[in-house]
Amino acid sequence: MRLLPLCTRIACLLFIQLLALESFATHNRAGEITYVQTGPLTIVATITTYTRTSSVQADRDSLEIFWGDGKDEWVQRSNGNGQELPNDTKFNIYVIEHTYASQARYIISMTDPNRNEGILNVNPPSSQNIPFHLEATVTLFNIQFDGFNNSPVLLQPPIDIACVGQPFIHNPNAYDPDGDSLAYELIVPLQGVNLPVPFYSFPSEFPPSSNNLIDLNRVTGEFFWLTPQRAGEYNIAMHIIQFRDGVPLDTMIRDMQILVVDCENAPPEIQTEDQICVVAGEIIDLPVIATAPTSDFDQRVAMTALGGPFSLDISPARFEVAPGYRAQPLSGRFIWQTTCEHISDQFYTVVFRAVDDFPIRRGRDTLYLSTLHTLRIKVVGPPPEDVQVTPGNNEVEISWANPYSCEDAQDEYFRGFSVWRRQTSNQFPLDDCVPGLAGQGYTRLNIILTRDIVNDRYVYIDQEVDRGRTYCYRVLAEFARLSAGGFPFNTVESLPSEEVCVQLSRDIPLLTKVSVENTSTTSGQIQVEWTKPNPEDLDTLLNPGPYRYQLLRSTGFDNTDFVEIPGASFLSPTFSSDVDTFFLDEGLNTVDNAYNYQVSFFVNGGDDLLGDTPPASSVYLSIASSDETNTLSWRADVPWDNFRHVVFRQNDNTGLFDTLAIVDDPFYEDTGLVNLREYCYRVETVGSYGIEGVPEPLPNLSQEACGSPLDTMPPCPPILMVDNICGELDGNCQRDLLWNDLSWTNPNETCEDTDDVIGYNVYFSPIEGGDFVTIETFNSLDSLLYRHFPDGGFAGCYAVTAIDSFNNESALSNIVCVDNCPIYELPNVFTPNEDGANDRFIPLAQCFVERVEFNVFNRWGQLIYQTNDPLLNWDGRNMSGREVSEGVYYYVCKYFEQRVAGVVPSREVLSGYIELLR
Repeated sequence: MRLLPLCTRIACLLFIQLLALESFATHNRAGEITYVQTGPLTIVATITTYTRTSSVQADRDSLEIFWGDGKDEWVQRSNGNGQELPNDTKFNIYVIEHTYASQARYIISMTDPNRNEGILNVNPPSSQNIPFHLEATVTLFNIQFDGFNNSPVLLQPPIDIACVGQPFIHNPNAYDPDGDSLAYELIVPLQGVNLPVPFYSFPSEFPPSSNNLIDLNRVTGEFFWLTPQRAGEYNIAMHIIQFRDGVPLDTMIRDMQILVVDCENAPPEIQTEDQICVVAGEIIDLPVIATAPTSDFDQRVAMTALGGPFSLDISPARFEVAPGYRAQPLSGRFIWQTTCEHISDQFYTVVFRAVDDFPIRRGRDTLYLSTLHTLRIKVVGPPPEDVQVTPGNNEVEISWANPYSCEDAQDEYFRGFSVWRRQTSNQFPLDDCVPGLAGQGYTRLNIILTRDIVNDRYVYIDQEVDRGRTYCYRVLAEFARLSAGGFPFNTVESLPSEEVCVQLSRDIPLLTKVSVENTSTTSGQIQVEWTKPNPEDLDTLLNPGPYRYQLLRSTGFDNTDFVEIPGASFLSPTFSSDVDTFFLDEGLNTVDNAYNYQVSFFVNGGDDLLGDTPPASSVYLSIASSDETNTLSWRADVPWDNFRHVVFRQNDNTGLFDTLAIVDDPFYEDTGLVNLREYCYRVETVGSYGIEGVPEPLPNLSQEACGSPLDTMPPCPPILMVDNICGELDGNCQRDLLWNDLSWTNPNETCEDTDDVIGYNVYFSPIEGGDFVTIETFNSLDSLLYRHFPDGGFAGCYAVTAIDSFNNESALSNIVCVDNCPIYELPNVFTPNEDGANDRFIPLAQCFVERVEFNVFNRWGQLIYQTNDPLLNWDGRNMSGREVSEGVYYYVCKYFEQRVAGVVPSREVLSGYIELLR
């Protein structure tokens, strides 16, 4: 066999390498991985990719999927040769089933060698050399208890077009078939597991400006770009996170591409609602109108719609619009007959898309502008109707209409009713978008849902009531999906019923005052007052006199362990006789304790207990001190409602307590104080029973409490900057040149909440993500510069903190990581003739190279020399120690760089030829 000349062989080798690179390049644009659970341990996964149609040699008829359990498989494309779309795009789906060995959380993934070329914000200018990576987590539950788990379905294709200088909006249009809630967050696209693509920039960095901003709405998933400044292709990636019953469950990645073009026209416009809420059973009939600018061009428009409501098995929505391009304005109608099965805490998303027919030329492609408009729809459960209350003997019966309009929802979706109560009325306006009673002051009475029926009405008995009180009730219906074992998940509450209130008979006394009159650890005093029973409610024939009122007390807020107070028993021969209804309780420790009181009412000679008042406590004030601030909070467990709170502060000159503030809630911050100075306070609560015949308002004082502000608040952190001469080294790695210059701001000058910084701590970590250690401390406010010589060159991460006069340390400043600038250059000739000049093959320049994999081959491809020493030091001998002959040799050198991320392989592999002369 005749040997090819060396240069010809190298040319062939390079040609083969370039051919292989071309066959794998310019390929993946966008995609995601979704899955459906079909059995206790079985899922069907779908890899969806969008690729360049023109990259014929890179077309994939199969992809490798990694299941996260140590197994992988090749999966064939399921839609033939793929579906060709406009804009040089092909749509591909790959579907495969897999069964796991056990319940767990797994990460399924796919990595394809190349993205498409020309992506401006991924490893420019060589995005085609970067792998395309997708992944999704899969959590397999015990389906008997927790139900099946399917990934969200992304209904909007991830290829979209934007115009330079015009706002851009995109929505992935995610729909979760299990009713799980979703959240969205931007991430850096990946090229492997936990491996971000290199040199990534968010689209807003082309170039950075106040007019070039991006935002991803965490709740709706809507991506907004104001406004693209530079034409080209951009990729963004987002995590879509599932939550079940408020707990994060699984995460999937969507990697999408935005084509930004210079547009002569404006994109179409869509007119319709942004958000609506409807009660299940109502029909939605919504007009949708698409138009396009007509001042310069005669354009037609076409319109389509995608979204979760179209995917439902029961009563799906429909969009009625003329097909194809039509003269504008183009009108369509979104129609959806909602049912009880559609009730959800989550909004359904419908995305309308309008596209014009004005062509935009982009290379070999012809593009058409489009607009997306997102409609969010919440379907809520109807409220229970005709709620009624009937007072009884120490109980209240609540009933409501039977049947309930959604009680026959399929798959046992309706679960039952919950009953809610508060002690005063709250006639808040109902909002169809806000089901439930959160934040309205109601307490749920029944933990277990009720569906009890008496006299053809749903009914619930409230037995935890007190005489004389006014109670207000509302009822909710509840819905939930069921696991295989019948256990509910993703519970949904209906709209609340109308409120209905009842006042119970007041045949026992009511406490009206528990007020601290004197603050002391040994001689504290509390004034206690109460009312007599309502004479209209007390049956004196059934409960004859004499009558006795006995005051009881317990320490703290505990409603147990009440003991009779000596001397606090008051006897009345008849109900109308005069009798004391007040008592000054003395000898108390009102500094450290609150006290709880109760009045027992005895009839029939003062021996038979008819009932006890609801307990009422004194007001107890607590103070937490911080920098120039005393934070006051207080507690009073009382049967009336306190609607106003008056805060008093002691005047140093008069010794009296002056009014400081009047607030609605039991909380107040007194600011602008002098640190270490003592301030004393007391609080008066003002309340009412809201019962006719009971005195109001009801003022009650707390004990006196004092606090001294102390600076425990850390100052604002500095802003750090780091500079060095890394880019100017030109191969010179002398130790005395390898420094980083740190500078930072003075928080006293940059943060209005900070005024007492006196020093700084400087922190360093040699690797990104490593632990910081203190490398310098400055005890001067004006020390704002520091020069550091790291052991590993320039590489490392820095942060600075500020220290204030009370030795509080701020949070870390912004973390600045600097990297080395590795240089590695090799010659192409050396002369190992022992003349003392150029006797060894060594680098021309090398900085920050930890090791190499250097291999030298002769013209027959035989390995003759190798080393890991970055200095190489090849003396012209083979691995047996014999001198090799003069000639040309081929080398391949992979080198490993000292970086802030650690020792990493270089992005390029050096190769070439060496001419050896003797």
